[in-house]
Amino acid sequence: MNTTYYIYLGVLTIAALTAIVNLKRGHSLPVQVIALVVLYTGLVEWSVFYKTEFSSETTSVHIYNFFHLVQYLAFAYYFRQLVKSRVFRKIMQIFLYFYPVCWYFLIFFVFQFDEWNSYVFISGGVCTILWAVVYCYQLLAADEPVMLRFNGNFWIAIGLIFFYVCSVPYMGMYRFLTEYHLNLATLLWIPLQISNIVMYSLFTYAFICQLTITKRS
Repeated sequence: MNTTYYIYLGVLTIAALTAIVNLKRGHSLPVQVIALVVLYTGLVEWSVFYKTEFSSETTSVHIYNFFHLVQYLAFAYYFRQLVKSRVFRKIMQIFLYFYPVCWYFLIFFVFQFDEWNSYVFISGGVCTILWAVVYCYQLLAADEPVMLRFNGNFWIAIGLIFFYVCSVPYMGMYRFLTEYHLNLATLLWIPLQISNIVMYSLFTYAFICQLTITKRS
């Protein structure tokens, strides 16, 4: 494993610790949803790290396949609490109903549970980008100016946009790259980890913003 992976685990751990503090403070429901997602991500990533380093099991794809289902549903629910547009709220609600059905079909009928499912990642990632862009547009188009510097939800949205814009093309081609261009797949893994580091750094900043606002109030 390269150095960026260990940095990513460190940044994710810091984000998880700030998420725990936010949960203890009992902040708004949207922030609590993201805090729980970060904690869940930390458990998944450290479990994968342990299995990779200290066990004979060579693949953890099945863990990520289930993780993506939970993650994308949580992101859709999170933005549904923030977006005011009735049209997009309805679209998010439909996504929450139908994405688990699509996930089940893709996992067990198109691929296998222990195989990397690029369709699951692409569909969930693209929808997450859409939700985040809609929310950012809502903030920028608001009649009253919004102090974005201390708006934790804004920085969470920016982190998600940055990560999935970088990761969707790579992870969508992951099966092809690992089979035919392994060296390129290994090389591109570093930018993917960097995008993870940026996203969870922004999440940490968002949690700190929430703590600062609560302290001031």
